[in-house]
Amino acid sequence: MSQSNINTNQPTDFPVRRTEIKTWLTEETMSPLGRELMHIARAIEASDEPALDEEDIEKELKKRRGGCAEDGE
Repeated sequence: MSQSNINTNQPTDFPVRRTEIKTWLTEETMSPLGRELMHIARAIEASDEPALDEEDIEKELKKRRGGCAEDGE
């Protein structure tokens, strides 16, 4: 007889599975890509340049797509 995949220890009305925070994740245990992204994030945080707001992000995207990013638009 087959077994059902229902865990009887969890309430049935809880729709989201709980996750565990990986406290063992350090720079030594990260992948090379993870380390590189962490270094990039630290460099961004250490810079004095303010974060872009939504309007500035839209202007930057338009500029990178080849459009005109003038202040009047």
